Amino acid sequence: MIERLKKGGLVDHEYLECLLFYAIPRRNTNDIAHRLLAKFGSLPKVLSASYAELISVDGIGESAAAYLTYLGAVFQKYYREDKNQYTGEFDARKFALYVNELYADEKSEVADVYLLNEHNEILRRKRFTLDHIGHVTFEPIKLAELVMEYCPSGIVLVHNHLLGSAAPSDTDEEMTRKCQILCSMHNIMFCDHVIYAKDGVYSYYLSGRMQEIGAEYSLDSIMKARGGDLNE
Repeated sequence: MIERLKKGGLVDHEYLECLLFYAIPRRNTNDIAHRLLAKFGSLPKVLSASYAELISVDGIGESAAAYLTYLGAVFQKYYREDKNQYTGEFDARKFALYVNELYADEKSEVADVYLLNEHNEILRRKRFTLDHIGHVTFEPIKLAELVMEYCPSGIVLVHNHLLGSAAPSDTDEEMTRKCQILCSMHNIMFCDHVIYAKDGVYSYYLSGRMQEIGAEYSLDSIMKARGGDLNE
């Protein structure tokens, strides 16, 4: 079965047969797999069936019904999160639309860091859930820890305003400047800082503010402003 799986040669009842082997060991599960498919019609419908429905099938006991129920829940969660992934090369306009859709249902203040590879593609998202409702804070030390762990080529920072508009606050401005300095220190591109609110989305990059902050708060600019030179 494993050799056939590597070649992509399994059919629905064989997938079920393999899964059931781990829930019902030391038993031929072929007939049970066929009964499940006969009752529910397809593999996805088997994995979306309720515990009560599964346990009514001859040969499916409590452990097997629980196993298939848990497995179905895992697949549903994976599918939902996979659909919510931003795919392809980072584009500020497309990403703003993505943020506008993804963060609409958030019930608490969150700050997310999206990590980009050398091809400007988003590899993963790291979330920091916050306790306060009126404002969001993001400690640069958390970003530094991410940088050390994942070594990204670029980052995008996203957070939401539960109250008020998407316009950046003084706290947001300070947070953006600090993150820009940290990214400059590690030779990482700070691509954008996006803020979501009920009235829309604010993108530091699309507004031109990201470029201004990048020019003013790069490590080289700060050193020159203080009369120093990184090359000295």
